Amino acid sequence: MTYTVLEIGSGSYKLHREGSFSLRFQSSLGKNLHKSRLASESVKIALASMREQILPMLAEHEIKPSEVLVFATAAVREAMKDPRGSGEKFIRQLEDFGFEDIKVFSEEQECLYAAMAVYEELKDDYQDFLLLDTGGASHQLIEIAAGDIVQQKSFPIGSHADLSKIQLPNYLAHNYSQDKPLALIGTSAAILHEIPNMNRNSLVEIVENLEPMDIEARRNFLKLLIPNEASYDLLVDFRLAVINNAFRIILEIAQQLRCFDFLYSPSQSMNFVSVRGFALHEIS
Repeated sequence: MTYTVLEIGSGSYKLHREGSFSLRFQSSLGKNLHKSRLASESVKIALASMREQILPMLAEHEIKPSEVLVFATAAVREAMKDPRGSGEKFIRQLEDFGFEDIKVFSEEQECLYAAMAVYEELKDDYQDFLLLDTGGASHQLIEIAAGDIVQQKSFPIGSHADLSKIQLPNYLAHNYSQDKPLALIGTSAAILHEIPNMNRNSLVEIVENLEPMDIEARRNFLKLLIPNEASYDLLVDFRLAVINNAFRIILEIAQQLRCFDFLYSPSQSMNFVSVRGFALHEIS
């Protein structure tokens, strides 16, 4: 059985059905998330995307919201701690659209679902690698050795963070190994994957060039690097506004852990859930 899945991410929604469609829509829930409270403007954007894009897409495919498996990640997880209830209110607003049994992944569940999805794809060629998923409000770094997860952590820093005011973690202090390939997932990873001969040195140059640019300059710069015009659809404004932060997180990990080889995996948590459902949800 194949399920339709909606992932409520900190920067975007991901609507996925294995073998049918895989689409992204703006959520911006991680933007201006302060003291565990979702910003009202970010919620407006997320609800508008739901009404104007996601619900019509489901209707077009004759899928009822109640039939969709829905899970949320870092921004909503953090907002569930809000004493004013912004996270719970947002979940109720989604339930008003007809979605049921919305799950808010714990840090451990978010790591585990992503790891299992990517491992299933890469296991024939790689048994030892690091896996990085960079979202809007957090990033997850997982180490796999001999096919087993030996280290995993969700760090509450994502592409919406002001990295000029935040020091990225010392990943060695968290006992991650060095000199392993770094598998990247997510939209930022998909963009990097489209740039030929991507490595750690070229990523340094890209980050340095993108930093002072406005959104349109970033779009034009990346188009010069990406030969596949079909990938230009990834270069939307809300993503370009924060893309250099995502790239800087990737680069910091690659430099600290001496990851010169980048692997790309299109498989994410939503791929696993679409095929297996919430089979791993007993993990807390």
